[in-house]
Amino acid sequence: MDVARTLAAMAVELEQERDPETVLDRVSHYARLVLDADDAGVLRIHTRSRVATPAATSDLVNRAHQLQIDFDEGPCLDAIEGRATYVTNDVRRDPRWPQWGPAAAEIGVLSAVGVRLATRDRGYGSLNIYAQRVDAFTDRDAEVAEMLAAHATAAFAAAHELEGLRTALESRSIIGQAQGILMQKFDIDSDAAFEFLKRISQHENRKLVTLAEAIVVQRDSNARPAPAGDAGQTT
Repeated sequence: MDVARTLAAMAVELEQERDPETVLDRVSHYARLVLDADDAGVLRIHTRSRVATPAATSDLVNRAHQLQIDFDEGPCLDAIEGRATYVTNDVRRDPRWPQWGPAAAEIGVLSAVGVRLATRDRGYGSLNIYAQRVDAFTDRDAEVAEMLAAHATAAFAAAHELEGLRTALESRSIIGQAQGILMQKFDIDSDAAFEFLKRISQHENRKLVTLAEAIVVQRDSNARPAPAGDAGQTT
């Protein structure tokens, strides 16, 4: 396989992708292909108690990740918190992960590469590649995995930022609609309507946009015409 051409094709494909989760899914499939591996996926840690596998080429990836969470050790976790890249070519005998290694071998994982997904300012998780044979990965494979991770991070960061902007715009639109409803109902100006929303949001401990959505939904529900069967009947 021409790795350079494959990476170039992936970069072009990812540049056009606007959904963050799809970016991670496509990178996982490219990683499996380029490194001649059996599986690949992404591990994301939102907080210490919130861990997710947003992309995986099979359920084996989910199980391998979950074992790392259960034992609090493994190459994928270390790639996030330690050095940027970890390679193991026989998990059963690797002293770095004495609990995860034997457990991973039991489900079929014998070799693994974990590479950090991170920009200079923010970490996103790790790209992880698995093989069901020993001595599956070379030093060159680790370098290729790092290149894959670099492309993935750039594409994911761009898509994530775009998604955030879309969400912010949608939130502003919903809040603006709720303000308009309150202005009309109580004959107040936009500033007073916004302050009203903020007070209710704080009092009920609800996000401002969630409260605004509820107001808009209720308005729309009240504005719908009653079903024909509910109309007043004559006797």
